[in-house]
Amino acid sequence: MENYVPVFEAKLNKLRDKVVKELAVPKKDRNRKRLKKMLKEIKGLKKTIRSAKRIKTCPHCGQPLWDEA
Repeated sequence: MENYVPVFEAKLNKLRDKVVKELAVPKKDRNRKRLKKMLKEIKGLKKTIRSAKRIKTCPHCGQPLWDEA
């Protein structure tokens, strides 16, 4: 799962942009169900990314997974 972190981060950024666009719409015209679903998905992605980044080394070879620079 650690290899997919950049994909998850890209999806997270796209979702954030969609939420910002949805919030730019007047309150009366917003799709509340869609907005809630996107926010729930953002929360899940953030949790997944955070848990994946806790793992610092490969469980098989012991090489570092992330550049700490």
